[in-house]
Amino acid sequence: MNELVRTSRSTEERARREELAAFLRTRRESLQPEDLGIPRRGRRRVKGLRRHEVADTAAVSVTWYTWLEQGRDIRTTPQVIEALARALRLDDNGHRYLRRLAGIAPRNVECGRPEVSETLVALVDSLLPHPAHLMRPVTDLVTWNRAYARLFVDPATLDEEHRNGLWIQVMCPELRERLVDWETETEFAIARFRAEAAKYPGDMRFTQVIDQLNEDSDFFRRTWRRHEVQGFDGHTERIEHPDIGSVRARLVQLRPLDHPNLLIMVHMLEDQEARERVSELLTG
Repeated sequence: MNELVRTSRSTEERARREELAAFLRTRRESLQPEDLGIPRRGRRRVKGLRRHEVADTAAVSVTWYTWLEQGRDIRTTPQVIEALARALRLDDNGHRYLRRLAGIAPRNVECGRPEVSETLVALVDSLLPHPAHLMRPVTDLVTWNRAYARLFVDPATLDEEHRNGLWIQVMCPELRERLVDWETETEFAIARFRAEAAKYPGDMRFTQVIDQLNEDSDFFRRTWRRHEVQGFDGHTERIEHPDIGSVRARLVQLRPLDHPNLLIMVHMLEDQEARERVSELLTG
C-alpha cells in the first residue's frame, strides 16, 4: 500500500514538473523583449524571450531557471515564483496556475480567513435533509446545517477552537459511537488531512491542529506517524444514530469557484428511507 502511494506521488510530481516546464517555455516564447523593456538588438533567432532574459528580470540564476524549464526536481520558494510571475507578465489566472504547478499555496489562502457570503451559508442550509457543512482546507468549520448537527455532532456545543472537522471525528465520543467502522474512516480522514496539509506549507493553523491532536489522542498519534496520504475518494459512510437507526450517505466534496479556499462537504443520503429518517430527526 505504501509503495503504491509512493509510486503514485512520484508519478504525480513528475507530471507536475513537466507541466510547469511546458508552461514556463510557452509563456517565455509568447513574450517579446519590448514586453520587458529590453532593447531589441539585431536579428533574433529564438522565438520570444531568451532564458537569460527571463532569469535576469526575475533576478534568479539562468542555470536554475533552465533546470526549471527542463523539469528537473529542484526546490523553489514563494518569493522566486512571485518574481517569475512578474517577469512573465502573468495575469491572476496564470499566476495562480504557476503557484499550483510549483507546489506553492495560493496567495491569501494559507493563513487568511476569507469572508463567507450569505449565499454559501444559504446553500448549505438549502441542502436539507442532506447533512452538509462548509469548511476551510484545514477542516475548520465555517457553517453547517441542522441535519449535520443532529446526525453527527453539533459544533455549536463545542469551544470555537474545537470546531474542526478532524478534531471532531477523532475526539468526539458521539461520532465514534455513530460512525460505523470509525477506526478505518478516521484513518482515511487523517490521511486526507496530511495530503491537504502538503498544499499549504508553513500554514500555522495546520500545525496547531496536528500538535493539538498529537497531544490529545493516542490513536491520532499512532496513525499520523505512519505518514499515509490519500486523496478525497467520495466513499459511502454508514451511520448508526440512537434515535433513527441506520443511515447510509455518500460523501461529496465541492469547491466553490469564487471561494477556492473553502470546501462544501455534503453527506448525500443514499435512498428515500435515509432521507425520511433524517427528516424525522429534524422534526423530532
